[in-house]
Amino acid sequence: MTIELSVTQQKIIDCLSDGLPHKLEELQALVPDELAGDKALANHLAKIRTKIRPQGEDIICQFIFRQRQYRHVRLLHSANDGCR
Repeated sequence: MTIELSVTQQKIIDCLSDGLPHKLEELQALVPDELAGDKALANHLAKIRTKIRPQGEDIICQFIFRQRQYRHVRLLHSANDGCR
């Protein structure tokens, strides 16, 4: 199943697809409107999460060395994997 993402959402998911944590500033640089701030990134992340969660994936936020970092993960259990 193909997930339709905007250009900015695709840039964010491509950055996160390596499974490593990425700093907030790194993801903010991918949002074209620098004046939008944290809200624009938060909106993009929320929309991406809504689209990828049914596929058994998510974007998690972690605090590493007092810095907010994001990671794309595969969920261990999802509604679509047939487990109960």
